[in-house]
Amino acid sequence: MLKQVRFIRLVSVVFFAAMLFLTGGVAWWGAARADSASGKKDVASRQWPIVRVDLPANDGPFPPGIGADIANSQCLICHSAGMVLTQPPLKKDEWRAEIVKMRSSYGAPIPEDQVDALSDYLKNINGRQ
Repeated sequence: MLKQVRFIRLVSVVFFAAMLFLTGGVAWWGAARADSASGKKDVASRQWPIVRVDLPANDGPFPPGIGADIANSQCLICHSAGMVLTQPPLKKDEWRAEIVKMRSSYGAPIPEDQVDALSDYLKNINGRQ
């Protein structure tokens, strides 16, 4: 008798689970067909939009000058000279703040004793008074 009760419970649970699965499947199938009929793409055929990013085309070193060796050895590790040279002209203290940000936020390995020389150089090639 106990085996019959367990069997009936098991069959009931399996039956209700199957009904829930079937109901969900029918609802999903109907929604998928409605989307297809209205011109919407199926989830499987959707594609991510193509995004294009154009970076400055400059693979060369920084322009010659006092401090160019620091810029070429430290800045080119992460980005191109063109990336730096296309920034708005900054004052020396603004360039210094950018260098400090690169060191503290992004881990640029610029030694502290080279920060002033690098900010002077960047102000001279792309700076304002």
